[in-house]
Amino acid sequence: MTRLNARYVSSTVAGVLLALVTACSGDPEPPAEQAQPNLAGASCTGEAAGGTKVAFIGGDGAPLVGIELGQGRTGVVLAHQNTSDLCEWLPYGKRLAGKGYRVLAFDFAGEGGSGDPESPLSLDGEVVAAVEHVRSRGAVDVVLMGASKGATAILTAATSISPPPKALVSLSAPGRFDAMDALAAAPKLQSPALYVAGKADSQFATSAQQLYDATPATSRTILLVDEGAHGTALLSDASGATVTEAIETLLARSAPPAA
Repeated sequence: MTRLNARYVSSTVAGVLLALVTACSGDPEPPAEQAQPNLAGASCTGEAAGGTKVAFIGGDGAPLVGIELGQGRTGVVLAHQNTSDLCEWLPYGKRLAGKGYRVLAFDFAGEGGSGDPESPLSLDGEVVAAVEHVRSRGAVDVVLMGASKGATAILTAATSISPPPKALVSLSAPGRFDAMDALAAAPKLQSPALYVAGKADSQFATSAQQLYDATPATSRTILLVDEGAHGTALLSDASGATVTEAIETLLARSAPPAA
């Protein structure tokens, strides 16, 4: 009869037990998912360099990103035009930050560095979320500025923001864009509003006049300049100084910077 070495048996049993324990423990935990990088300002890294990247969730569930500039208790939310991103606003955003405003330029869902919405797209709901973010960062008073579809979004959003914005600036807003109807919102506005468009940008000059006419008489201003620039281009083209002066006159009267 063959005798087994006790040390060999003990070693073999221990090995079998270890294998069983390992098998029962299941597969190892998968590595934790890495956070996605914030791509705010990726197409204008030079302009964005002086700002702070931020992220928040839109009213439609979209993961939104933005660049925050400046400090203070008066916030300015900047909404861009179609097929664009926050970069178009940064040169003027830096000017406002230099005057003492807390500025947030953000990307709408599906544009720039922002993700897609989880529910039907709501650009005005994204503006509301941007206002909530700025207020969470210390802003008490808020101004909304928008270019083209961004202007339609800020006008529509203003009717559902409480307390209402201190001022609204619309550059080349269409009266309607997708599901948004700024013409229907205009009579309900409680904030001083400035409507700007180029006379040669005829469709949008007409919209500016219609929006102005629909806005309560005590809180409206219109500026139609002699050129065809559209949206934020109105800030830098031939009439840029005139447009900038009109905006900053409104701000000084209705929403001065507060430390």
